[in-house]
Amino acid sequence: MGILEEIREYFASTQNGAREIKTLPKEYSAMVIRDNEGYGVAIEFDDIRDISEKFANSRLFSRTLAIGGIEKKYLILSCMLDSLRYEFATVCAQFVEPGIDGVDRKNLMSEPLEWWKKWRELMGNTISNKEAYSVIAEMMVLDDLYNQDNTVEWTAVNSGSHDIEGNESSYEVKSTVKRYGATITISGQHQLQSLKRLQLYFCRLEQSRTGISINDMKDRLVADGYDKDKIEQQLYQLGYERGASIREEKYKVLEKRKYEVDDKFPKITKASFKDDHIPESITQITYTIDLDGLEYTVW
Repeated sequence: MGILEEIREYFASTQNGAREIKTLPKEYSAMVIRDNEGYGVAIEFDDIRDISEKFANSRLFSRTLAIGGIEKKYLILSCMLDSLRYEFATVCAQFVEPGIDGVDRKNLMSEPLEWWKKWRELMGNTISNKEAYSVIAEMMVLDDLYNQDNTVEWTAVNSGSHDIEGNESSYEVKSTVKRYGATITISGQHQLQSLKRLQLYFCRLEQSRTGISINDMKDRLVADGYDKDKIEQQLYQLGYERGASIREEKYKVLEKRKYEVDDKFPKITKASFKDDHIPESITQITYTIDLDGLEYTVW
């Protein structure tokens, strides 16, 4: 029996738990695992790095597991859909295959994210990377506001009407990586409407090795007194869990503007309609505003 056949057999027969892949040499051992989160393979990972990547219904992540009563850190490749276990076994077999003189295993252990990126490209990765720069912009505004008022809340993580809420003001954050122009898209009739004072922050960024990352902003917020567990939970809610490589993407800040969303600011709200009432047949309002020419301050 080869590695692929053994993995397929274990996927079909293993209940929650772990089974060693016997066709692998002892020095390049690996496990088939299954739990409530899915099934896959695990390799001992003696590394301080945390790994956490997702694509479609599969994941590559590091986690400490207790197998045979002994706790060790493992690098795990897993899938959530049981209906794909026959096909997924092929990927797992390639993942655990040590190669000639163990060179493939050594390369995997030293650069697991390179293996992941190549595999995604091979499978036809049609999903686009999440926009890290927009999260960085929100975190920059959050840090600026938090230093003035530590009661502000990052409400974007819970799909709030505004990105950040304070006791007396609401804050909306828009960002772009375009070098020219300052157009923003407003999605929904409530985004530029608030019973409190409303301010709009606009940030222009560009990808740069000398810039700041999500992890940099997390460290800055924590250094300024923001709760470490809270910010990690909020990033997790946004899909940026600890160990995700996208949290290391760096962006340089080119421009920062702040606008008062008052009666002079162009916007569409219920007050824009007759009798302050949006027609019942209109369920969503999306429009574009050109910020150039509007009064702003630099923050």
